[in-house]
Amino acid sequence: MYPTICLWAVFSSLVTTSYGSRYEFIMDDVEVFGRCADKPKAKAIQDIVDLSEYKIEFNEGYVTASGQMTLRWEGVEATDRIAGNAELYKFQRGTWQPTMISLTEHNFCVRQFDISTIWYKVWGQYIPKNERKCINNYGHVYHFEPFDVETVTEFTNNMEGRHKIVINMYAFDMKNVKRPNTDVCLEIIGEFIKVK
Repeated sequence: MYPTICLWAVFSSLVTTSYGSRYEFIMDDVEVFGRCADKPKAKAIQDIVDLSEYKIEFNEGYVTASGQMTLRWEGVEATDRIAGNAELYKFQRGTWQPTMISLTEHNFCVRQFDISTIWYKVWGQYIPKNERKCINNYGHVYHFEPFDVETVTEFTNNMEGRHKIVINMYAFDMKNVKRPNTDVCLEIIGEFIKVK
């Protein structure tokens, strides 16, 4: 669904404030997205998007993404409504604890390329206008212009330590019935380190 790194950019944009401390998020996995351990039947990024021609370069303070991706979310129709949520968790006392940072989208397809949304600012604007179809279009290809995503974000609260972002996505048919066997769950695990 989302290009690799997109959701990190969304969180960065949502929580960036002035007058806080700066933290860099160091991801555990160079593949960025992993399967959700507590939802083994959910689809992972590799199940819904072909990333074989999508390139990611890690640099100090930012990540550069480029290339193309092919949408392949099976069991979902182009007329489906896509809903989802993303939450940031912190590892404390041996378990993942929810934080106050979350994001919910009830109709992603309507907002994916809306220039007033965070999605457009961190992702949609880098897709050519003639390729701007929703993520539920099986076989469609996005060709991305190279773009950078900062991995350093400013927070007013202390963010040092292990964190993960968990992203869930769901497809609903035209009668608003959730599609069976199409749920997606992705997670990005890493560590916030305070930078000077």
